Amino acid sequence: MKSSWLHSLIIVLGACCCSASATEASLILVNGKVWTENPTQPTAQAVALDGSRILAVGDNTAIRKFAGANTRVIDLGGRLLLPGFNDSHVHFLIGGGSLISVHLGTANSQAEFKERIAQFARTLPKGAWLRNGLWDHTRWNPPLLPTHQLIDDISGDHPAFLWRLDGHMALVNAQTMKLAGIDRNTKDVPGGEIERDKDGNPTGILKDAATGLVERVLPPLSAEEEDQAMEAAMREAAAHGVTSVQNMADTSVDEGQPLNFREFQKMERAGKLTVRIYEALPVRDWKTPR
Repeated sequence: MKSSWLHSLIIVLGACCCSASATEASLILVNGKVWTENPTQPTAQAVALDGSRILAVGDNTAIRKFAGANTRVIDLGGRLLLPGFNDSHVHFLIGGGSLISVHLGTANSQAEFKERIAQFARTLPKGAWLRNGLWDHTRWNPPLLPTHQLIDDISGDHPAFLWRLDGHMALVNAQTMKLAGIDRNTKDVPGGEIERDKDGNPTGILKDAATGLVERVLPPLSAEEEDQAMEAAMREAAAHGVTSVQNMADTSVDEGQPLNFREFQKMERAGKLTVRIYEALPVRDWKTPR
């Protein structure tokens, strides 16, 4: 067990109860400090589960009565057992996509930022897009925003669309600007800004709705990449005890949420979904066929 889990274990504790109809449990957790969220029974020692359903919460003796020949019993050794956490604002597939893409969030200089992109670009098939990144220029000294010139020579034939960690701006390379038709004559869009240098040329930084200029030419992830991103996101959620999320639209001009929803459905129908998802579709998409 990882050290970060030594002091707490997290499961979904739905409506906790002291007893249930006699059923053999598939899993029993004993010798814990169980936080039930039930005012009449705020703490307990043990929990019996049948798959994803809680059968009973109580003391060790009462809960062990649910054990059968095939029951798995885990001794918590006094660790804290909590209900699963809910994340009320996530971009689940973008988050998963960032986990299978270049990791720029901890790059502490422009040089390190550039080297990580160069290394990851070498792993991609020809023409594949460099995506995500989640960089943070405030870690750099000086904390200057990157420009397309920083990455043009190392991104090769790969169009780049690299998000800042806050999701409100992205860096693109010259190749991407060419594909999107962005040049000095391109006007800012409502709710967005194309950052420009002193001569009026785009620097490669797109803010807020301006990212939509690239999103309209950005190819979707392949079915295999979608599955990889989804699986990575679910692993990350589980590692931090997150068992339910609210998935939000990815940008102000996002039109991909129905497709994301179908990916969630695909995982659920395959029995692979390990997190409950509330899909917050934009109002304009309310008639979209599911």
